[in-house]
Amino acid sequence: MATITIPEAVKSYFPQAIDPDQLWVTYNQKADSLTIYFTGKPVPSVWNDIDEYAYIGFALDNETVVTGLMIEHFSKWLLLSTPLDHQLQPA
Repeated sequence: MATITIPEAVKSYFPQAIDPDQLWVTYNQKADSLTIYFTGKPVPSVWNDIDEYAYIGFALDNETVVTGLMIEHFSKWLLLSTPLDHQLQPA
């Protein structure tokens, strides 16, 4: 079973206290992307990449305030416990 591990590089951007009532979360299964806003709803943000797959959103008027987190290839980046060790075979 895979475990969820949030890298320290990402944790450091999370607000110190997260109000569950202010979380807005969406997962796009086709794109395998997860977006979380800590602001209760999507808000305009400046997005900065922090690694190959993760982006942190900052408030437009105050770039020290984190508005959200976006992760592309969510299952690959966050859920796989070990790298895939097999080759895809032609159909």
